[in-house]
Amino acid sequence: MGESCYFPPLDRCLDGRHQLFSWKTTYAGLSQPDIPDNGSLKKHVTDHQTLDLLTRPFSPYSAPTSHTKSSFETKTSAINVPPSAQGRYDIKQIRDDTLWLCEETKLSEIDALRIAVLEWQTRPAQRLLRESAHEGANLQSSVGISGLAGSLRTSVLSQPLASEQDALNDFDSSEARRQRLLLIYLSERRYILKTSEYVVFAALSSLREESTPSSNAKGKAPDRAWLQTESGSSSRSEGKAGWVEEIGIKVSKHWNLDGHVNESNKNFIVCAVDALESRIENLQNGSGWFHEEDSSENIETAWVSNQVLEMIHIMEMILTLLDSSTKLTRTDALVAWFRFVGKYRFFHGFNFSEYGIQGPYEMPLQSLVTLISLALLNIQKALEIVSEISTAVTLAENPSDAAPYLLNIGAITETNGILLEAGAATLTNASPTILAWGIILQTIREHALLFRESREVRQSQHAADRYGAADHSDTDGVERSSARGNSSRQRRSSTSSETSQQISFLEEILDSVTDSSIPHDTIEFLATAAVGRGHVFNVVTFLASDYCPTFGSGHDGKSGLKIRRILLGLMQAVLQWIEYQPALILTALAILTGNERYWDTWYRPRGLKDAEPAAFFINDTLLMQSLFQTALTRFPYETLPFLRLSRALAIYNVEEDQGLPAIWPLFQKLESLTCVVPIDFTQYEIIQEEDDTYYIQLTGNLSFVNDGSRYTSIHASKSSKPSRDLMSSTALLDSQQVPSGTIGRVLSESKPLIVLWRYDYSPLAYLGKILRSFSVDAGFSMVTSDLRDTVSEAIDLLTAMISAAVRLSLETQASNAHNAAQTILENASDGLDSDQDVISVIFQIFENEMHRSRSTSEEEESLNILIRCIQFTHAVLPVKPDRVWPFLGRSSLLGIDGSQSQLSAIIASVEMVSGHYDFLFGCLRVFDGLVEDAIAHAVSHKVPSTAVKRFADTDNLGTGISQLVMGKVIISFQRIMVDVFESALNWKFTVPEERTEINTWICLIFYKILAYCFHVDGQSTASQKLARTLAPAADYLLNAFLSTSNSNLTINPLLRILVEGAATSNSSLSIRGLQSWTSQVRVATHFTTSLVHVNRLLKRPSSHLQQELFKATPALAKVYAAHESYRLPIVELFDALILSIDDADQQPPSLLGYLGQHTASSFLEVLSVTDQPFRDDDLSIGIWGLLSTIVSRRQRWFAILILTGNTPRESFKDSEKTNSVKSQQAEPLLAIALDGLSNIARLEPMTAIAMLEFVSSAADYWPWVINKIEEHPHFIAAVTEYLEFPNSSASSTNARSSQSLADYVRLQMSSVILNILAMYVNNTQQTGKGAFAKKLLPSLDFYTQHAVSVPGYNASLHGNLRRNFESKFPGCSLAAFKRTEVNKRPLGKLFFYDLDIAEKMLAFDPTWTGIRGQGFAEELLRANINLSLVESQVNLLRSWKFLVVELSRVLGTDAKFQSLMVLTVINCLRSNASSSSPEAIFEQLAMSRAELAFTLLQDLVEFKSSNSELKKILSTAWDTFRAHGTDVGLALAGESADYYRILLKILCLALQAYAPDSESNDANKQSDTSVSLSTIHLVLEILDVVVAQGFRSLTAILHDDSTRILPADFFLIVALLRTGLRIPDIEKHSTQLVSQFSDNQTARCASALLSWADQIATDHDPVYGELSISFLLELSRIPALAESLAVEGILTQVSAANLIRYLRQDKGVGPFDSPSRLYSIWARGILPFLLNLLHAVGAPMAAEIAASLNSFPAQLARASNTFLAKSKLSADPTAGAITLSMVSEAQTLAVITTILDTFREAGASAGVIGTQIEEPTWDKVQVKGDIENLLQRRTILRDRTFPSNEKEEAWVRQPPLSSATGAENRLEEKIVRELDTILSILGGGEQ
Repeated sequence: MGESCYFPPLDRCLDGRHQLFSWKTTYAGLSQPDIPDNGSLKKHVTDHQTLDLLTRPFSPYSAPTSHTKSSFETKTSAINVPPSAQGRYDIKQIRDDTLWLCEETKLSEIDALRIAVLEWQTRPAQRLLRESAHEGANLQSSVGISGLAGSLRTSVLSQPLASEQDALNDFDSSEARRQRLLLIYLSERRYILKTSEYVVFAALSSLREESTPSSNAKGKAPDRAWLQTESGSSSRSEGKAGWVEEIGIKVSKHWNLDGHVNESNKNFIVCAVDALESRIENLQNGSGWFHEEDSSENIETAWVSNQVLEMIHIMEMILTLLDSSTKLTRTDALVAWFRFVGKYRFFHGFNFSEYGIQGPYEMPLQSLVTLISLALLNIQKALEIVSEISTAVTLAENPSDAAPYLLNIGAITETNGILLEAGAATLTNASPTILAWGIILQTIREHALLFRESREVRQSQHAADRYGAADHSDTDGVERSSARGNSSRQRRSSTSSETSQQISFLEEILDSVTDSSIPHDTIEFLATAAVGRGHVFNVVTFLASDYCPTFGSGHDGKSGLKIRRILLGLMQAVLQWIEYQPALILTALAILTGNERYWDTWYRPRGLKDAEPAAFFINDTLLMQSLFQTALTRFPYETLPFLRLSRALAIYNVEEDQGLPAIWPLFQKLESLTCVVPIDFTQYEIIQEEDDTYYIQLTGNLSFVNDGSRYTSIHASKSSKPSRDLMSSTALLDSQQVPSGTIGRVLSESKPLIVLWRYDYSPLAYLGKILRSFSVDAGFSMVTSDLRDTVSEAIDLLTAMISAAVRLSLETQASNAHNAAQTILENASDGLDSDQDVISVIFQIFENEMHRSRSTSEEEESLNILIRCIQFTHAVLPVKPDRVWPFLGRSSLLGIDGSQSQLSAIIASVEMVSGHYDFLFGCLRVFDGLVEDAIAHAVSHKVPSTAVKRFADTDNLGTGISQLVMGKVIISFQRIMVDVFESALNWKFTVPEERTEINTWICLIFYKILAYCFHVDGQSTASQKLARTLAPAADYLLNAFLSTSNSNLTINPLLRILVEGAATSNSSLSIRGLQSWTSQVRVATHFTTSLVHVNRLLKRPSSHLQQELFKATPALAKVYAAHESYRLPIVELFDALILSIDDADQQPPSLLGYLGQHTASSFLEVLSVTDQPFRDDDLSIGIWGLLSTIVSRRQRWFAILILTGNTPRESFKDSEKTNSVKSQQAEPLLAIALDGLSNIARLEPMTAIAMLEFVSSAADYWPWVINKIEEHPHFIAAVTEYLEFPNSSASSTNARSSQSLADYVRLQMSSVILNILAMYVNNTQQTGKGAFAKKLLPSLDFYTQHAVSVPGYNASLHGNLRRNFESKFPGCSLAAFKRTEVNKRPLGKLFFYDLDIAEKMLAFDPTWTGIRGQGFAEELLRANINLSLVESQVNLLRSWKFLVVELSRVLGTDAKFQSLMVLTVINCLRSNASSSSPEAIFEQLAMSRAELAFTLLQDLVEFKSSNSELKKILSTAWDTFRAHGTDVGLALAGESADYYRILLKILCLALQAYAPDSESNDANKQSDTSVSLSTIHLVLEILDVVVAQGFRSLTAILHDDSTRILPADFFLIVALLRTGLRIPDIEKHSTQLVSQFSDNQTARCASALLSWADQIATDHDPVYGELSISFLLELSRIPALAESLAVEGILTQVSAANLIRYLRQDKGVGPFDSPSRLYSIWARGILPFLLNLLHAVGAPMAAEIAASLNSFPAQLARASNTFLAKSKLSADPTAGAITLSMVSEAQTLAVITTILDTFREAGASAGVIGTQIEEPTWDKVQVKGDIENLLQRRTILRDRTFPSNEKEEAWVRQPPLSSATGAENRLEEKIVRELDTILSILGGGEQ
């Protein structure tokens, strides 16, 4: 057998690997749909130990034995549980607690140990729920409303304020710990019972549904998803149903009602009764705990409460089993139960205060006793058995205990005695049982009397037969004699029994129950005791109307339905003996409705349809005939019974094929009508008279509907019609007549006559006329209360019918159901004027009632009509929104026209006084419906509206409504509801649940408004959004809740709801209020989170709400621990809060400071269990996301606590002192993450991603975290191994067809891993541990190609989707459904587009779902998946870029890594060449890939890589460039200029792979360099397209608009030219070069650029002058090009440039003059250019060169004095400074003057006239002397050396390459060498 999930090895429980399921948690996981099941819950529940406990829930724990003692010792031994090195757990303490608990409770050691471990594991959560003085002060200041702080201390935390350390010491004391152990023990016992009952109920309900064919039709509640999705979608628990039912079946087999329980000899119910008896005995004896201690009062109270709760849960189990039984109850079970309840008087008046407890125990205990007693009698089955045995004479004399109780006279006698005693004592809660028993006995008596009568008839017949036989002759033949003998023998046998007066078994029963002590008949006594004194119908009504709604909410409401079915079975039996009367109607209505409001039925799941009591009622002939048909025949004389029964049946039973109520045929045509014949009406005649009944026929028309000016109030005498006051109605009717000739039956002969007419009419049309007449009457004083009731019920019936059809339409998307609502409205409007319909009539009534002046007695009646009208408005809104919006726009309900809002007035004057808020709640629901309708028709409003019809088709619903009206209605509702929310804090609420429901729906509606406006379409302004109708309301919300004012009171209710979430009840009773409370907290949390997110999205200033939320963070942390369903919402709120505060400019508040040290530590310990024990992936992802936010934001102290497990205060203490402070049980969260990721393959992928992102964020913001990562023994190896996933599963990610979920998940996971490894590599580089980088290389082969590949963007999908969508929905773009930062979702099906909002807006069109599901919904889902893949690939590229760049710093010289670098560069360029998508994201990707390629290529060039593949980059780079266009000018002036600049840089670096190293002195190496002809042609093409054409294009654009081009663009062109012309053998193609540059007129462009360089100078910096000279200089390096330039007269053009005149100024321009670029133009441009021209052209150019040089006399004079000694007294710090550029200037001048001297001296021999060559005015003799002087005095030279740029400054810090020069640094070395070269040129230097 494998390891037990119920209680695994102890070390796993203590080191955090396994979180135990408490039974409370188990029950919560099973029963709450918002808690997911990812396998762990199933493993726990299906464990054999768990199953064993579930099968014996009454006494689940065993007593200690030697075996359990031995197991305990083994389980806690040191070999199995080594002591914690960090002191996180104390195994000795756990052992001691276990043994103490074992001693106190008599548990086995193993059971006690599990409870002790549970206490240890839940200790952080319990510690968190305590309050310290520090935290209490924060709470008081955060909420800031009167009295709330005290409320929090008493109701929320219920702990006295204490210092943090005192509270901690008290919490950790032995006494407190042991109290918690006992409380957990009690809780475990209680929830074992609850869990057992739950699984069995689920199994039995499933079996019941399977037996009902239509029960498989399940649906979802309309729009309930908003309440569920914000707390977790209900679909998360759909997978539980199957295995839970299987477990329930296994458990129920041990609870067999027909057999014995386990190994005992007792039936289950007998065992259950014994368990109940034992608990009552326990109550009387006490717990016996804490014998010698005085502080046991709280524990004793808890123990007593637990005994009572266990009794309730045991009874719930009994009721569950009995309800599923198809057999009559066993004798032993019945007797045991009734002995038990008889002993305790059916718990009537049971005094709980005697035991020192208070709570809602009396109602459930007494109600369950009543219901179980009824279920045990099983009246329906009992009556069947009575019928079956009615003719039985003898049965088994000694029936077994297993026999049905009706076959055991002893059991019947004893039960009868008990019930007689209960009736005599008037035990009201026993009255239903007494009545049921009386009915059974009465049925027995009826059958017994029938049998007796039949027997007496047979006896008389037999006597007659004997008398006749004496007259017969005895001469008959032998044959007759023989026959007579046989007959005689047969008759003797019969006669013998009959004449012996043997009585039947039923007669024996009847005799046994006769009690002589009762003066009256026993059965009559029982009936009187039940109906008369016991008020049985009141009790049944109470059970259905009070108990079921409050305590019947378990199992999704099925518990309440089950109870009401039991009560309806009693009613069915009653109707066999009691005639139609008001009490029966009222009771039946209570059972059918269960006191459920209209709103409760709106969200009833479809799967419960067949479980409804109404379904049972409508399928039962007796119930329908006795109640419904009788009420129908009395209509409309008695209106209310028929209307109320019809409403109860119509709202639950809808025929799915038509969408109409099952009773709809009756409403199409009634064949009878009952009414009063006026006294003065005589136009009739009697046509038939029989006994007491006679018939009449009309001889004239009878108006049974008076005109609008008369009212008929008909009341029968109370003696003849006792139900009259309760059930009669007065009709205000319009003219309608029963035609002459109609026959009727007189029901009452007294005047006025009451007649049942045989007349066909439509009851709905009749009701419509009543409503119309009521709406137009002006004399309201004549309207009676009966009429108001009729009007109210008529509206309620219409609402029920319409809402049932609408719900079916919403649940099944069935158009026929929508048409059904139209049909109902049309039928109700028949007979009205052509300009009216029932909608307008009811709206008129609504308006009239709001304005009517009311007396106190009429307020309730009028309010009821208003409530019904608002419910009708809600029901009709989905069907006729175009009628509702205009009505509300002109109605006084909202006061839009400036008048007072009647809604506010009614709330203030009526509802606040009564404490009931049904009208307000109805208006809230209408407001919600309006918001939903505004969104549902946001797109369809753009469709042109058709002609207005009375009842138009369902297509284009809601179109044509004025957007202005809609906006006004919404904002008016919004203002009122904000006021309600703010002021309701101090209102009186008679029903506390109403407060929570109102708060829940207000917050939910507010959340929806924010969601629709800000969760999608972040680019559009509010007026342009599809949800623009809601935009004013959204702005109003933001201004109300996000005000920066400290006096903002609107936020107080919101804060109170959040804070009081910590007071959530832990009761195990299924109380409806608990569900309402938790929903309120969750929805308020979601709303608050949305507010904070939107505030951040809109970049609003930090609000007062955010500040107060920070103060309330201690309470929010407690809310997290208060209930399972709060966890994810609270985590999301914390995350949003930290993000929003961190965005502010000022220093954010410290989260640790507000939480307090101990609260923060406890909170993190609770968070550390993340998704355990449920393995809730969403929660785990949320927690790790929150932790990532904290460590990456400005919450440094809290981040330290997260990463180290110590507070900052503890971190700075000495190690020996921290041991006494550390009290955390859990590892630091960083360590937990690293441990978990060490088994990354076992983690849920999205959870693993969240954990990796946390580690990545921590390492990014806290560098020392890398050391922790390095110290971890397994993490790096695990994540590195993960990188080596098979190419087969991911290599196809580049293929657009590969869109599986695994692709984007694994790529995203890999991207985060690469990011972590990049930081790790960076750290190893700094610490000198570079070996890891080499080990990593084999794992990276896959990423060299796929990390930089083109994302699998499905352009066809997105393109077609966009075109089709915009074509189908003009004016609406897909961007309108793009999620914003407020609504971010992880990668997957919900990633990019919000499908939920899209469905709400687009579901009106059939193309949304499409044929066979191939509509826009499916395409958007595919788009989300595809974009998830793209996003993961984008992230992978970024991470790969980060890692490769870091690796290049470590392994840049490694040959293997250089191959990887080259391959990455090539793949990047190829991907860019093949990527052609215009999407912005792909432009960013191309840029990112280009940057990566450039960085790697730059490193390769810098490292002088000899990789043979390096030269392949050039062709790939050129292909990439050409793929994006070849017009350099347009490219660099366009939007993608940065991308093209990167490509040009890459081209330049790629060219350098072919160019010889300019710094290399190895002539042989350079001479060996060879370039293929194809490469030469490629270089020539680059020089032509990029350089020549590009330079011309750039110059032209620059001339037109200097802002479109950057100087860097020209620098790139020059660099490309320089590098290209250095390619070996390029000079052999000089002819082509000359042709290319001449054709593009580059020389003219360069001279032109130089000519107006001064005009476009930026900040007086003539950068374009330098660029133009540099370009000419590079061209001149090729002799052929230089000659071409000379021929074009370039020197003249350059000399004539305006910029050159600055160089001819008197003082000249030096390197330290401003602008310094002028000197650069001279020294690095003009002089080298002149030299190149002179070198290329030679003597013919000498004279022109000399003249040009002498045209700069000031420059030459300055240059002559460059090396002259300067005075030390000069104030100029640069005076006398010598720079490398000055030395280079002198060197160039020396060369030029020497060449000119040579030509001058050669004269004619050189082909020139020597005298025409001017001698330069540069004094070379002086220069030579100065240089010789400097070289001799090196100290002076060193002092005068001055770096002129950053590169030279770096050289100053570098040692010289050679010591031969005697230089001290690299810069000095270079200067000395150049000075030597100058001397050599001028003569006298080193040769």
